[in-house]
Amino acid sequence: MQRKYIPNSILRQILFLMIGLAMFILIFTNLLLFIPGFLGAFCLYVLLIHPLRWMIYKWKMNKVLSVLLLMLGSILIIVTPLYFLIDMLSTRVSEAITSKDKIQGKIELGLKEIENEFGINILQEINLGDVTSVVVNIIQQILNTSINGIIQLGFAYLILYFMLMNYRKMENWFYQNIPLKTENLVILNKDLRDLVISNAVGVPLVAFLQSIVAYIGYLMFGLEGAFGWFILTIFGAMLPVIGAAIIYIPASLYLLATGETTNAYLLFAYSMIVVGLADNVFRFWTQKVMADVHPLITIFGVIIGVNIFGFIGIIFGPILLSLFFWLFRIYKLEFSNHQPDKSPLSNEKL
Repeated sequence: MQRKYIPNSILRQILFLMIGLAMFILIFTNLLLFIPGFLGAFCLYVLLIHPLRWMIYKWKMNKVLSVLLLMLGSILIIVTPLYFLIDMLSTRVSEAITSKDKIQGKIELGLKEIENEFGINILQEINLGDVTSVVVNIIQQILNTSINGIIQLGFAYLILYFMLMNYRKMENWFYQNIPLKTENLVILNKDLRDLVISNAVGVPLVAFLQSIVAYIGYLMFGLEGAFGWFILTIFGAMLPVIGAAIIYIPASLYLLATGETTNAYLLFAYSMIVVGLADNVFRFWTQKVMADVHPLITIFGVIIGVNIFGFIGIIFGPILLSLFFWLFRIYKLEFSNHQPDKSPLSNEKL
């Protein structure tokens, strides 16, 4: 009886893939701390590559000058607000830590006002001291992550410079060496761009616009330190499910504690109705002009991203989770004859 052996060509391929996988794991584990920088460079590349082409081919500008101008412009847009934000948050966190008992006392007064008005004893259900400590710790973690984010941003711009300077070689390598059909590579390119724009631009944009609406309410109803609450609302609005409510509910309680009962109730009603409606309107608008990512992908993506990358994972987490599901689509496109018209992650509303 003739024995059947695995062909040597297949064995060599398996050995090659195993060695490649082992080297990838080794490189990945040693560069794990820099993954946010790599993802940041990729997101910036996706956002800047089309303006770069426009400047080089339409305006006939020098490539080095175009790259430097785009990087400088993006730094002014991203880093400058981040610097002022960290500076302000540092002051706010220091004040919150030194005045934690005072703030807690005011919130307790606000909750007692609610108990007197509606007979709801919230203080009996929660330990406000623990909640206050948790909130302060969260703000400190956000601040620490923001400082780390600046370091990662510097690393991202270092990578971005070489990506933009050699974008044609990099894209040619991509199309020549990624083992997928050319038509699927084109789909991959478009889907990646849609996912990045939807998460890296859409999520912060919706949070910022919603926070402006909330800020108008803070000013209208006389909330002390309205601008500081506005900045915190931007962070809160990027969180899935609870969103800006994590900020405007304590703001309403703070007003209630200071004796501004009418303004407190009006701010709460304004936030629940107007700010909540603004979130839906802005989100609907961004979905019309950008990729429509399913809400569950956003929720679980944020959970995964925050666990891996910290606060900046709010942006990168949904991208990673979307890519995971997107791989199944590429697998289907690559190995079956069926070619769906739309991407379930970026185009179809689920």
